[in-house]
Amino acid sequence: MASYTFLMDIGNTSLSDSDIATMVKLSITGSGFSLVGTMLSLCLICFLPVTSDGMFILINMNVSLIGAQLALIGAENSFESRMVCKTATAVIHYFFLALQFCFLSFGLHLLSKLKSLPFLDKAHKRMIFLFVCWIPAMVVVGLTAALRGDTYGLGTLCWLTADQGTRWAFVGPTLAIQLVNLNVFGLIMTTRFAMDIKRNYGFKRVAKNQLLTAISLIPVLGLMWTLGLATTFGISKIIQYFFVALSSTQGMCIFLGHVMTNSNVRKLLCLKMKPEEENEVDSSVTNGISNEVTYVSQISEMVDLPRGSITNCEKEKEKPVSEADIHIASKHLLNVPEGKCRLRTPRHSLK
Repeated sequence: MASYTFLMDIGNTSLSDSDIATMVKLSITGSGFSLVGTMLSLCLICFLPVTSDGMFILINMNVSLIGAQLALIGAENSFESRMVCKTATAVIHYFFLALQFCFLSFGLHLLSKLKSLPFLDKAHKRMIFLFVCWIPAMVVVGLTAALRGDTYGLGTLCWLTADQGTRWAFVGPTLAIQLVNLNVFGLIMTTRFAMDIKRNYGFKRVAKNQLLTAISLIPVLGLMWTLGLATTFGISKIIQYFFVALSSTQGMCIFLGHVMTNSNVRKLLCLKMKPEEENEVDSSVTNGISNEVTYVSQISEMVDLPRGSITNCEKEKEKPVSEADIHIASKHLLNVPEGKCRLRTPRHSLK
């Protein structure tokens, strides 16, 4: 079976046979963990009342990832038949390319939270995301099969051959998508940093916010595939090992890094486990489920604001609080039935 290095290799590999064998074992082990993570993510998303566009893209991402890894694992048994090997090559090419376009869709989704994108019509946004996830990959694979289909399965693996530049049909779109998503990632990180500095947060809190945002975004933007450049240009064996380890376990990285680090996901899961509280779930929490860790909803308020202006959050802080509001809030916090799932509230000492 091929390891993930073969996907990005264009003929410049400098790995020894022992390194290749180790990376194959690492790919098989990582793919197993990834499949578990993707199934957990899909089950959790379907179990919770999720309606956000981000989670809609995440469902398509997990489906394409499952198809890609199953096709890669199954390609080992398809080499004896040339026709089956050609089919396996086309299937692997399609699912892995669709996975890259799912990363692009998520990047466009995040960018739409920061900037106004005219082509993302609110009424047809999900149809556009669905189109970007699956149709461009189908076009690229169809053109490649029509122009270079006779080269499928000529090597020792059921994958695109490096001859005549055929493998660039996957490496080229992947590198272009990574370039776009790296810019989106940098924009979100710098905007998050500027917002924290404006709010006079301490160094530890700023560093924590940066770390959580990076952990949440890297798996869903597929930025670990940028490490595949080490394989593409035959440099740094250590980076190639990191690339295989991270890309093969991507499904688990998405589950742990993006889904489970989301406090709204955990709160909805807690509420879902309590049937008597299911009707109390706020729709704003459900719709904003993909924004908690990445802080996209807050970041969007900081973009293109005139100097001296204040955000909605700061406006809320400036509103006077009446005694009636304090009475209602205290009554809501104190009169909680036993067994309810509630959020932690800060404790104030009595003086």
